[in-house]
Amino acid sequence: MGKDTVSQEIMDILSPVLGEELAAAIIEHRKRTLKKPLTVYAARMQAREYLLTGDPVGAAEMQIFRGWQAIKCDWYLKEKAREAGSINSSARRTTVDAARDFLSGEDHRWDAFGFPGIRKH
Repeated sequence: MGKDTVSQEIMDILSPVLGEELAAAIIEHRKRTLKKPLTVYAARMQAREYLLTGDPVGAAEMQIFRGWQAIKCDWYLKEKAREAGSINSSARRTTVDAARDFLSGEDHRWDAFGFPGIRKH
């Protein structure tokens, strides 16, 4: 098989899952950035992993953004959970800070915990 045939076969595997542009970006990412070209077999494995995530486009974009050679479903899900956890923890920290300010006696102009529109009773 020639290089063009292999490249087209890889595109045929990835593009139904990721779309033409992102499939080409993954191939390019592996080829130029990582210097580890994608094989047909690896493309099949990656397509399965992308689909298992439930968000193939998000998973492929994370792979490129993070500079990963490949992605597995559990890596993607753990990373998404970690991102969501850091967002939630910073929101909790803000609420705790607001409560601390409220209890310290600062003037909140009748707002509960420093949030406008939430009135004390």
